[in-house]
Amino acid sequence: MSLRLRAVIITGIALLALWAGAAGWMVRGVHANLDRTLDGRLAMSARMVSGLLERAALAPSTVTGDFAEAVRVSGEEGIACEIRSLRGEVLARTTAGPHSEFESLPTGFSTRNVQGHLWRMYVHRANGYQVTTADRLDERDVLIHELLRVAGVPFLIAFLGGLAALWIGIGRGLVPLKALSQQLRDKHADDTSPIVLRHSPAELQPVLAAMNGLLHRLAGALASQRAFTDGAAHELRTPLTVIDTHLQVAQLSEGEDVALALASAEQGVKRLRRTLDQMMVLARAEAGADSEQGFSAVSAAVHAALQQCRGEDYQRLSVQLDQDTSVAVPRSMLETAVRNLVDNALRYSSTDAAVELQVSVDQALQHCTIAVLDRGPGLTSAQVGQIGQRFWRGDQGRSSQDGAGLGISIVHAIVARFGGSLAFKPRPGGGLRAEIVLPITHAQHSSQDWADSSGQA
Repeated sequence: MSLRLRAVIITGIALLALWAGAAGWMVRGVHANLDRTLDGRLAMSARMVSGLLERAALAPSTVTGDFAEAVRVSGEEGIACEIRSLRGEVLARTTAGPHSEFESLPTGFSTRNVQGHLWRMYVHRANGYQVTTADRLDERDVLIHELLRVAGVPFLIAFLGGLAALWIGIGRGLVPLKALSQQLRDKHADDTSPIVLRHSPAELQPVLAAMNGLLHRLAGALASQRAFTDGAAHELRTPLTVIDTHLQVAQLSEGEDVALALASAEQGVKRLRRTLDQMMVLARAEAGADSEQGFSAVSAAVHAALQQCRGEDYQRLSVQLDQDTSVAVPRSMLETAVRNLVDNALRYSSTDAAVELQVSVDQALQHCTIAVLDRGPGLTSAQVGQIGQRFWRGDQGRSSQDGAGLGISIVHAIVARFGGSLAFKPRPGGGLRAEIVLPITHAQHSSQDWADSSGQA
């Protein structure tokens, strides 16, 4: 159902409900007021006839032909009147009416059912006469219905006219929305330019702002994806070229040269496989609908990440963890993030320089900090702005050339997905401090648990 039709239906139902309540209240009020008015008319008619008789100076005992002419009474359907003496003689009456009931009526108002019709009657006794007036209650109801019909017709016209005006008004108010939908239909798949809608109502401005914000983010995402595709093509082309070159050399060579060429090709295959693996990890880290969820203990994830280091690199590591905690990051992802930071620190440090890994817990701020400190060349201010970009590598001070420039991008994607932050700071005395800050979740563990599970690094 359209918003336009829904608004009209809701308004119509509301008006009908309000009118039904108002009509019920009005019927009760009109009925009560009309009954009082018509009762007063009955009483006034009876008193008026009695007054006329008194002014005519006619005695009830007078029996002349002129008396009937003087008090002649005529009536219509639903109205009755009767004049009789207090001795019971009927002097005059209307041609129709419940005259059989008039003789035994008490003075004042009464209601009687005569031949299936309810009659409202009034009896007045004075100056030797009994004057009785009456009307039918169903005739009163007809009068009430006529009054309601007269009052209801203007309302019905106003009701239908109001709904029609509401329909037209809503239709005119939805014109900017139709223009917006037309603009969206006319946009091409790669068109991320902002939507401009002139004379848009204030209620539509937040929607336009949100859509333009979405288009801006989409433009950034598309640009990032294009840059990623270009970088990936370049990074994958390099090892493929190396592999192809060495395989050609192997085909043209003999003896030890063949083995050397095949070994170089194997190194290219390993680099290519590592690059593909990192691209898959980055895609999984950025996928918001990834089914892998859960909590992980920081100590266990750090221990598992360090166990993947080679023997000589493992000897260079120094770990400091005073208190363990849990974070809302799957263990495999936390291991990947820690491993990438450690690999990055080992790669940019000399082979005899130690790399420190520190884990601290701030109970007041409810977060855990995992910091990796090295004694490498550090980063310039320009490099700080570039680090984390896909396929970007700082070549100064690198001790190996097998990286693809995706490690820090993966760490940033993992940390951002789970509400954390990644920062790089210069280390006093030279080097770099890379730290991950993640919100903690539940039970902390003692440092003894860490020592029991991981030993000394």
